[in-house]
Amino acid sequence: MTIPENHPQGTQLLKLEILIVGAGIAGLTAAACCLEKGFNVTVLEYAPQFAHVGAGLMISCNASRVLVDLGLQAALDEVGTHMKRTLFVKHDSGQSISETSYAGVEEELGAPLYQIHRADLHDVLLAKAKSLGVKLIMGAVVTEFNDAGPSVKLVDGTVYCADVVVAADGYRSRARGQLLAGNSEPRFSGNAAYRGLVPRNLIEGDAELEALMDVKDQPGSHVWVGAGRHVLCYGIRQGEFLNFVATQPAVHTSGSVYTAKVSTQEVLDSYRGWDPLMLRVISNIPEGSILEWKLCDIAPMDTWLLPGEKVVLIGDAAHAMLPSAAQGAGMGIEDGAALAEILSRARDYSEIPHCLKAFERLRLPRCTQVVDTGRQNAKKWHAKGCCQASKF
Repeated sequence: MTIPENHPQGTQLLKLEILIVGAGIAGLTAAACCLEKGFNVTVLEYAPQFAHVGAGLMISCNASRVLVDLGLQAALDEVGTHMKRTLFVKHDSGQSISETSYAGVEEELGAPLYQIHRADLHDVLLAKAKSLGVKLIMGAVVTEFNDAGPSVKLVDGTVYCADVVVAADGYRSRARGQLLAGNSEPRFSGNAAYRGLVPRNLIEGDAELEALMDVKDQPGSHVWVGAGRHVLCYGIRQGEFLNFVATQPAVHTSGSVYTAKVSTQEVLDSYRGWDPLMLRVISNIPEGSILEWKLCDIAPMDTWLLPGEKVVLIGDAAHAMLPSAAQGAGMGIEDGAALAEILSRARDYSEIPHCLKAFERLRLPRCTQVVDTGRQNAKKWHAKGCCQASKF
């Protein structure tokens, strides 16, 4: 079936009931976009309250265009940085290997290229969804997806029904587990990321470290690359913090352990012999704040739809990817916009399965390719003497 571009004159937009499981980046984007289309949207969030987890991430033009269309550019400009370059340097000397400039990219592509704290992006999307009238239910633990309804069942026995159920429940998705009959564990890359933030006040007076936090003249990423590992730094929150991410073989995260606290000294020992400038960054990360995050992605799936074709996976639930793809949040944002757009073209409730299959045909190949790009980038960056930047 071909989804019509517009409703024929005289037909009325279906007032769909959309139920979204998960209030992360993908879930909130889908909520805001569906609300903009005139749908009723309920979001069920597992956590009893939101925590400002995560650190910096990049939102490239393909995804920021969606956010701009939602009217969010002013809010994002207040908390995000417009990225201008990525500088790759040798791990031990800090000598430049290559530089990728993004000068003119925003003008050419018509949308911003942001570096932003995940929590700030989440806050902006949450405020937008609330302003549009989303019904948000916190502490809602979903235990079962019923694709025939469609509906979901909570741990307390409560059942929520809708016309469409959107599973945006993250890379350890219960919906994906149900779709794949329990065989849904993320694919472990063998690597982990040390993540930490350096407050500006701890490095004031150190001109070299302050330059890494530049958000005015040449904002961007500084990447040290060595065999089997790389380290990424850039300023976020308008230069309030320096974001630090180091990727290397996992030490404390294996099996069912996905995060673990790591001491500053352990990270320093792990990078002994690297550029002294980068080691000063590590030394200034407050003790007890560094976490080791297990890095996983999702093996490509044949379908994102449960058998009844009224429950669809989006975001990390469908296509979690490695940070080296630099598109994890971006693909989730694209998902939300595409899903709302395609559903808005349904003229009858019987067309919902056709719409969701059209969404899958549009999105699954693209996201599968980006997942693979993330794996290939990690291999290139960690190969000794090899360094290439991702193309945005």
